[in-house]
Amino acid sequence: MARAILEAREDLAPMASTTKVLMPALAPDSEGHPVLPNHRTQSATTIQTWSSVLFGIPFLVAGFCIGLVALEKFPARQHAPDWLIGLVAGMFSFGGLFFTVHGIRGVMRKSAYRREAAQRPNEPWLYDFHWRQDGIAFSAFDDMLERLLAAMVWTTFLVPFAWVGLNIRGAWPFLAAVGIFGLLGLIFWFRWAQMLLDLLRYGNSFLTYESFPFALGGTLRARLRPPRHIWAINQLTLTLRCVEERYVTTGMGQDRSTRVVCYEIYKDVTTCDRDRLTGLAGNDLPIEFHLPPDQPATHLAATPPFYWEIEAKGRARGVDYEAVFLVPVYRVPC
Repeated sequence: MARAILEAREDLAPMASTTKVLMPALAPDSEGHPVLPNHRTQSATTIQTWSSVLFGIPFLVAGFCIGLVALEKFPARQHAPDWLIGLVAGMFSFGGLFFTVHGIRGVMRKSAYRREAAQRPNEPWLYDFHWRQDGIAFSAFDDMLERLLAAMVWTTFLVPFAWVGLNIRGAWPFLAAVGIFGLLGLIFWFRWAQMLLDLLRYGNSFLTYESFPFALGGTLRARLRPPRHIWAINQLTLTLRCVEERYVTTGMGQDRSTRVVCYEIYKDVTTCDRDRLTGLAGNDLPIEFHLPPDQPATHLAATPPFYWEIEAKGRARGVDYEAVFLVPVYRVPC
């Protein structure tokens, strides 16, 4: 649930008017690296390992206690129907469960990484991430499902406030707030509809690695399996980029908040026109990029991480194509 809320907040970024209100724009860093405002993050949250566990436990306890009230197992005066109390209990419980499980998994992953790094310090690509050496898939279905969950969580979050505004005398500000934030919620549902249409039209995608891993200072060669209805794409833009995630704190006092921000450390772009795409005739699309030697290597086990990716965006009439693939770029000893 917490991850879905984070996804929902990020989905607001393409809408310039709401972005400025809910998520102030960040300037490039001291080295001029720009911010990627609507980028898929590898970090589920800014809280990691035992801190995440400790943060999640109070939510679990609160959800359990509220659930007892909803089930009338705990003596307390109820000022709302059982279904609404149960809904609030579920929100607290799922949020606490997310942070607790996320923290425990982080502890286990850190321990495994340190153990493997001590045994094979010069081969981080074997334990930094669960790489498939033949390639990587982009699941448009998972992408759509995350957006759907984000929209559902946002809508569910507004339900208790709507009930208060409708049933408590003088609580009309709650109803007004629900109306405003409900309109913003339409953005989430619109984004979900886009992802659904993308899935139905193009399906999932797969990027095949020509070698594993890719070495900084060398050449990245891969092959993109053409999506369904590739003939509908007028132009396909392929972007290789190095991304650094940072945990950025903004605001002061009670308005202080920390979020995951993605900085674009390096970028290279190539495009394929309609003639080249339609001429594939069922064959994979070859991709080639030069990897500069002076850029950071992939470190997905870090918190926050560094990573390299290839983003494929196709312009088409009606529904555009979009897929993102992680690529294993490391500093390989000679």
